[in-house]
Amino acid sequence: MLQKIKIDILGLAEVRRKGYAIEEHEDYIFCYKGETPGLHGVGFLIKKEHKNNIVSFTAFSDRVALLKMEYNNQLLAIIQVYAPTANATDEEINSFYEYLQVAQSQAGDNIFLIGDFNAKVGQHTTQDSENFVLGKFGYGNRNKRGEKLIQHALEYKLTIMNTFFKARKNRKWTWLSPCGNYKNEIDFILSSHPTRIRNVEVLHGFGFRSDHRLVRATYMLDQRKKSRTSFKSQPKPLKTDEDKSTYLKNLEINLHQLETEQEEDIQTFYNKLANIINTSLVRRLRDNEMKTTNKILSVRRS
Repeated sequence: MLQKIKIDILGLAEVRRKGYAIEEHEDYIFCYKGETPGLHGVGFLIKKEHKNNIVSFTAFSDRVALLKMEYNNQLLAIIQVYAPTANATDEEINSFYEYLQVAQSQAGDNIFLIGDFNAKVGQHTTQDSENFVLGKFGYGNRNKRGEKLIQHALEYKLTIMNTFFKARKNRKWTWLSPCGNYKNEIDFILSSHPTRIRNVEVLHGFGFRSDHRLVRATYMLDQRKKSRTSFKSQPKPLKTDEDKSTYLKNLEINLHQLETEQEEDIQTFYNKLANIINTSLVRRLRDNEMKTTNKILSVRRS
């Protein structure tokens, strides 16, 4: 299955298995946590070739689990969640976010927060505070749970990556109601390093009966050896359409992070803006040097 959908790490929500286990199979490693048979549960499927990159698997509840991977001395923390449904009480929602906060406190700086959030973030509003966490390609209308997710992302400086990648409307929704009349985007991939995410897409027809569709992200790992000698990367001309597209994507994300202090003068703001433009050019160059593509995919009900 993992080979068919071309992913390396598959996040699972609603595993519906009781217990806590790390199982080694022929082609993959299966980690999961569940407290009630047939209900809730979260986990991961990891390609066997990444076995030696696994640092730890920690489950904080049957709704929140943390997987740590290490590549070339880079630690990646992937948090898989299955949030309470719309019918849940505020107490259940608050409990879920409390477990999530504990997981994030142990995750480090390079965080991927993925899974079924049962929340609709909708479209970007005119609030400047949303620039960092939301792009212009949201889907549907925001609800109360979506507002809470956005506030959480703002607090922990996480970017909701689904909203930064354009796709046709029928390739944005991730959940279909049992009656077939309602489609919502409630499954998300959030990242603390948004410029390392090269693509986010919704997949369909993956061979399993589910009311959710897979969300797949492509993350670039920097495999270059670190040098003790400091140097400044010089941007090169944008020669190809791919170079231009990568640069514009990096520039858009970096501009969303630009903040203006109340007493900031024009020169300081100009320096910030010039640095963002130059950084986006340099990052485009570095992206071309990255050799390893690590695909992180969030799946919900299976």
